[in-house]
Amino acid sequence: MPDTAAWRTVCLCTVALVAALGVGGCGSSAQGQDANDGGVKSWAELQAVYAYDHSLPLDPDITQTVNAGAYTTEKMTLRAVDGTSIPAILHRPNVQGTVPCILVLHGYGGDKESYSIPIAILVAPKGVAVMAIDARLHGERAEATAAMWGTDLARSRYAMVNTVIDNCRALDYLDSRDDIDYERYMLLGISMGGMSAAVLGPLDERIKSGILIVAGGRLDLMYANSEHEAVVEMRAAGITPAMVAEATADCEPVSFIGHFAPRALLFVNGTQDQVVPPENAEFLQQASAEPKEISWYEGGHVPPLLDIIGPVLGFVDEHLLN
Repeated sequence: MPDTAAWRTVCLCTVALVAALGVGGCGSSAQGQDANDGGVKSWAELQAVYAYDHSLPLDPDITQTVNAGAYTTEKMTLRAVDGTSIPAILHRPNVQGTVPCILVLHGYGGDKESYSIPIAILVAPKGVAVMAIDARLHGERAEATAAMWGTDLARSRYAMVNTVIDNCRALDYLDSRDDIDYERYMLLGISMGGMSAAVLGPLDERIKSGILIVAGGRLDLMYANSEHEAVVEMRAAGITPAMVAEATADCEPVSFIGHFAPRALLFVNGTQDQVVPPENAEFLQQASAEPKEISWYEGGHVPPLLDIIGPVLGFVDEHLLN
């Protein structure tokens, strides 16, 4: 579901806060899917939606390399399974040997840079790499006449499903590098990215743990109650919760998240969130299995940084570095 533009401010403010604190498989088969026959799908059917041929060439093209002190940033493109280009970014700490990596999935209206850079500033001193891609219709893939959420629900569904597959391709790329520890991958998804992560993590066993920030489940009910401006416009245009439920039948986070176990999850949600209402956060939390940690903060969709940095970094220390 949609995110708010205020997350961009949060990500930028993280940089200042860090300085102040001194904090130094997706299945194998055919190409990305395009059809949705509706109805309730079995786990095998859901997996098949995201299946693709892992032998398809990635054709990585590193377009820029910048040494940022604690880490080196590489901007690149990868090839998606439908032949389009995936803009990606990798921040690798400037240390010897192989390092673990966090795959960051950004929120609605965001991009790979604005979400991944603040995370890299936090974890590079711990010897952790960060990778992110632009979701479909976001960042370098944005289109003036299209959005992830709009009245064309078939296009929305295609973008959501293939964004998950594109992130699997990012993992394929990380697997190909000899300076990344392919046995230590963590997901960190925020809002829309958290809901995509709730689908990706269960599908791809390479992911060993996950952090879902302001994510939720039951997209149809979230659509009915969310105050995000894109959703409000869709409701005004006559899009109903039932239509959303049908369009998102094979990318509904609640249908996936229970299959993440026995890997550890951290949920971070706001008690007054009007974009992802607390009841929708609870749908996702309750559908998951142990081991899981749940952290609530007092506030809306954009959390106070001091309320989330502690739980997030503590989870990274326990489940990625130990």
